[in-house]
Amino acid sequence: MNAETTRYLELLEERLALLGSLATALTAARLDIVALDIDGLEARISEQDRLCNEIRSLDVELDRVQLQCKAHLSPVSPQAMGAPNDAAVIRRRETIDRLTRVQASVKQLNNEHQVLLRRSRRTVSALLNSYHSFAMTYSNPADEHIIVGEGL
Repeated sequence: MNAETTRYLELLEERLALLGSLATALTAARLDIVALDIDGLEARISEQDRLCNEIRSLDVELDRVQLQCKAHLSPVSPQAMGAPNDAAVIRRRETIDRLTRVQASVKQLNNEHQVLLRRSRRTVSALLNSYHSFAMTYSNPADEHIIVGEGL
């Protein structure tokens, strides 16, 4: 395995770790939404944003390294095929399989997160509409400026 291929696999491993962290943050955000922990949710959103930025930066580096070692990673290249039991080929295959599974998991969690946020938005809108319709009923008596005893 050459240096470019090694670097490529290291970057894939790093991407796997970041995606795992993103999956954890999405799961934790779901719990924050259910618990109505707004501060926790804001922290999770900040964490998700940071992780997504790191993944985007890593993807740029992955693309660069992949272009450098394209001949070594191309399935039609004899070097890429290697012996079926070659440690480098096995490691690359296992890493790509794990990456595929983690990406699918993050995609599913993200879709579930979006559904939960849409439902939460509808619930909050309904509660706000209800609150506005009863605003006068539940208004603060101190705001009415009624002077008791005047005119007696």
